[in-house]
Amino acid sequence: MTKFVLTMSLAILLLVVCTTADAAFPEKNITILNSSTAGSPTDLLARQVAHYTEPHLKQPLIVLNKPGGGGGVMFAALLAAPTDGYTIGSVTAAQMAALQAQLKNDFSFDSFDFLCNVQLEPYAIAVLTDSPWQSIGDVVEAAKSGKNILFGGQGTGSSMHLMALQLSKLADVKFTWLPYQGGAESVTNLLGGHAEIIATAPATVMQYVEAGQVKVLAISGESRLSYLPDAPTLKELGYDIVLTQYRGFIAKKGIPEEIKAQLVDAISKGIREPGFKEFMAQSKQEDGYMDPAAFYEYAKKDFDKIGELMQLMQ
Repeated sequence: MTKFVLTMSLAILLLVVCTTADAAFPEKNITILNSSTAGSPTDLLARQVAHYTEPHLKQPLIVLNKPGGGGGVMFAALLAAPTDGYTIGSVTAAQMAALQAQLKNDFSFDSFDFLCNVQLEPYAIAVLTDSPWQSIGDVVEAAKSGKNILFGGQGTGSSMHLMALQLSKLADVKFTWLPYQGGAESVTNLLGGHAEIIATAPATVMQYVEAGQVKVLAISGESRLSYLPDAPTLKELGYDIVLTQYRGFIAKKGIPEEIKAQLVDAISKGIREPGFKEFMAQSKQEDGYMDPAAFYEYAKKDFDKIGELMQLMQ
C-alpha cells in the first residue's frame, strides 16, 4: 500500500512538473507602455506592432499610453512591473536622452533590457508654410537681429532639444525652448501659433507638409530624405549636427532570456507582415530593425553622445 501511494505521489508530482514546464509564454495579455501622446509616431508604431505581432504570440498586446515627465511616467510604470515579459515599453532616442537630463537621478540606462529596434529616422526642423522664415538662414538672421524665437519640441534635454541647442551654439544665437510631451503636441502648438518653429520627427509633420501647412527647413540626418528632397541636411548648411531618432522596444532589466527571445522573435515576424510593411511605406518610414545586441550597442553609443552634448545645457 505504501509503495502504491509513493508511486502515485511521484506520478502526480511528475505531472505537475511537466505541466508547469510546458506552460507556454504568454498565457495572458501583454502590455506595451508608451510614453508619448496618442497619434504620435511612437504611439502609432506601437499599435501597429501590437496588431501584427499578436498572431505570433497568440495573445493580445495592449498599448497603454503613459505620457508625462519626459518619459518618466512610463519608465516608472515599467520598472514597477514584474520581469515576466508581460509588460514592455516602446522607447525612442529622445526619451532615453532624458536619462542624461531631468531623469538622470531617477532612472539608469542599465535598468533596461533592449529587445529590438524597428524604425530609424532623422529629426526635422519645421515652420508654418506662411512663416517669414523660409530657411535656417532666415531663422538665424532673425535671432541675431534680436527676435525672441519660440522653438518647441519634445521635453527638456531630449535629442530634439539638444539639436536646437547645438544649432544655437554653432550659429551663435539664442532660442527660447518650449518643451512638449510629444511630437503630436509640438505640431499642434506650431499650427496654433504657440511655437514658431519646432524640432520633430518627419513622420509627425508629413501630412501637414503634404497639405501645404508646414514646411521642413532642414533635417538632422547624414543625407536628404527621398520624400523631402528639398529639405537640406544641417551638415549641408554648414552645421555639424547629425542626430537620429530610433523607435524600438525595451523591458525591465532581468527579463528571462527565453521570454526575451520569444518577444523578439514574435515582433520580428510581425514587422515583416505585408500589412506592417504597408504601414511603414505610408508613414514614410524605412526598416530600422536591430536585434537586441545591435540595438543595445546603437542606443548606448547614442546615449553616451547625448551625455557629451548635455554640456550645452550648462
